Amino acid sequence: METFSGEGYGIGRIKSEHSDNNYSYVVWCTKTSDCIVIDPNDPVPVLNYVRDRGLSVKYVIDTHCHPDHILGNDPVIKVTLGKILVHPLGFGLVSPRSATVKDGEAVKFGEQEIRVSYAPGHTPEHILLLMDGEAFTGDTLFLSGVGNLKHGGVAEDLFETIGTKVSALPDGTRVWPGHDYAEANLRFAVDVEPGNKDARKKLADVTKLAKKGKDPEPTTIGEEKKYNPFLRYGSPEIEKELAKKNPEWKGGSPFAVFSELRRLRDGWK
Repeated sequence: METFSGEGYGIGRIKSEHSDNNYSYVVWCTKTSDCIVIDPNDPVPVLNYVRDRGLSVKYVIDTHCHPDHILGNDPVIKVTLGKILVHPLGFGLVSPRSATVKDGEAVKFGEQEIRVSYAPGHTPEHILLLMDGEAFTGDTLFLSGVGNLKHGGVAEDLFETIGTKVSALPDGTRVWPGHDYAEANLRFAVDVEPGNKDARKKLADVTKLAKKGKDPEPTTIGEEKKYNPFLRYGSPEIEKELAKKNPEWKGGSPFAVFSELRRLRDGWK
């Protein structure tokens, strides 16, 4: 468990054991101690974190409804009497004691609020959760990666979300993803853009931290633009490497580069 701070709020980042490196988040108003829980996987450390800090859970918000992101929903609201919030397309996939939130809606907790931005691609119901300077991206954006399309995802939607929603966020915005896939993602980034010094340095930094048993610090949108290949689909070197790896690939558009990157990442080891 790690704790970060902002102006008038705190953020708890909780990695679940025995999971796919899932992150859950507790975000609270420091003046009132009201809080929200984002994507609860294992409810026990989440509830312990809330209890130890004397917080009051107002809402559980799911960025999307894959089982590993909603696993802790019911236990958390049973103990705290909070309410589950999800995009309307995911309403039938979560507990009946829930409500929906739509694009542009603000969810208030204490004197803070978090804004909903509809972000389909990884799943049809995916949302981003935004505060000034913070973006909880679920499985849309990871450190040096984006979500897969294996379970109902649509490449065109994900490309649009990354290009119009994610890339438009201020460069200083901190990124809080749903999983820690940093090492594998950065090794892929170096593989498809070997001349990218930023990617190589970030990989070295993340690897060093991993050897010490530590997770990477949250990155920013500006940092991701330097080494995340899915935000760098305009890079001539990436396009050249893709053509070398797949001579039958024709390229020809930013979306062609993006979708080929996603295809390669799915089978990359």
